[in-house]
Amino acid sequence: MKPRREVKLEDRRVFVQVVEGLLRHGVGERVTPRLRERLKQVGLDLDRPLLPAYPVTQWMHCLHIILEEVYPGLPREEGFRQLAAHHVEGYGQTLVGRAMMRLLRLLGPKRTVHQMVQALRGGDNYTEVRLKELEPGTWEMWMNSVLDAPGYAEALFVSFLKASGAAEPHAAIVRREEAGTVYLLRWKER
Repeated sequence: MKPRREVKLEDRRVFVQVVEGLLRHGVGERVTPRLRERLKQVGLDLDRPLLPAYPVTQWMHCLHIILEEVYPGLPREEGFRQLAAHHVEGYGQTLVGRAMMRLLRLLGPKRTVHQMVQALRGGDNYTEVRLKELEPGTWEMWMNSVLDAPGYAEALFVSFLKASGAAEPHAAIVRREEAGTVYLLRWKER
């Protein structure tokens, strides 16, 4: 897979299907007038057609607002985990997401890990991912971002693995590096 050129933080963009998957489908009916107004104040107007892409810094700010409004009583990490699970569910209701979720069921967990790389790269203009199989059902994944959303990425990966039919999927951060984060992805082989 050809590496992408390095994209400066100020030029990083999240594509519309990511935003649509979470807000229109994942959060959906839980978008209250207050949440709608708070998002509008930071430049994401749900009363207008969504833009093709949004700056990643703006999107991260939106995630924090959504967390505060939709999961107000939960500890931060649990809220981000639930938000990520709803994001995958919502993404599965988009045109691209429906096709991908059907594909994951056919691929199974091992090939889904590779498909997640494509899904992550297809959601923005900057993500780089490297995979290394440690043993059957255990993979190390490096991603070139460090999220200020504890539990979010791990829950995304677990949700994708569940969609593939993986038994007891698990994802955890192994270490954070200056240029990225290393995750351990694991499931029981059948």
